[in-house]
Amino acid sequence: MKHRVFGSMIAMAAFVAVVLLVPVPSAGQAPAASRWNPPHLPDGPPDIQGLWVSDAIGAAHSVEYGRDPDADIIQGREGERNPIIIVEPADGKIPYQPWAEAKRTELLREIFTPTKVEHIDPHIRATLDGVPRNNYVPGGMQISQRPGSVMILYESNHAYRVIPTDGRPHVGENVKLWMGDSRGRWEGNTLVVDVTNFNDQSWFDSHGSFHSDALHVVERWTMVSADRIDYQVTLEDPKVFTRPWKMAWTINRRKEKGYEQWEDSRHEGERDVENIILGGKREKAAGLTGIHQHTRAR
Repeated sequence: MKHRVFGSMIAMAAFVAVVLLVPVPSAGQAPAASRWNPPHLPDGPPDIQGLWVSDAIGAAHSVEYGRDPDADIIQGREGERNPIIIVEPADGKIPYQPWAEAKRTELLREIFTPTKVEHIDPHIRATLDGVPRNNYVPGGMQISQRPGSVMILYESNHAYRVIPTDGRPHVGENVKLWMGDSRGRWEGNTLVVDVTNFNDQSWFDSHGSFHSDALHVVERWTMVSADRIDYQVTLEDPKVFTRPWKMAWTINRRKEKGYEQWEDSRHEGERDVENIILGGKREKAAGLTGIHQHTRAR
């Protein structure tokens, strides 16, 4: 593995800020299954190994921003390639309960002039991104398989997942993890992954789309050609959402000649989070208090 060191999380924040949840009509989504028959490993399951990158990287429009033109800090960029597609509900919005919607709105007011650690995207703080966000943050992934398990190595933030497919149960319900606890099974050409045991610290995007520790995620990874996986994920959280909701996108095989997967790394002792908070306090002292003022300043 090679490593890339980013000394400035502020620069990283500007890059990751475009990775947002986007409403796109489900009619444009690729079919979830295919008659194509993939190669199989000696122990039976389809061979999905290799280097991959999500087609959802680089989405440029948040569902919440559409409510207020003044709040759309990236106006004019709708319809760009590579959206994260919310396919259910039909309005393309995360179905937050009223109290959770209010909290989400509060986070939106704070993320551009943060004065507390909890105002800063956990990804920028170099924590693990959780599931499914790890599948669409900048960077690719490498999938390896062994009898009874699937392993995914991510370029982003040194993350990895080992997904048992041997039928073992989840860990105890009192264990709470940044990436949750994954258990997989094969349904034909589809790897179905049930993920539980999350903590409540990760976000779904860089703009405060949060969840509780009751989050339950079900992923479906369907190999539809030699170079494409159709990915669909269902999310439910009775503490935060009014109903389950779904996203879907394509994951493509990397074909760059000689490509090597690198890991983004953070060096010990860096003070970017402290500097971001200091900058937020200075901006608020100057009257730039929230997303609207930040937008006008740009």
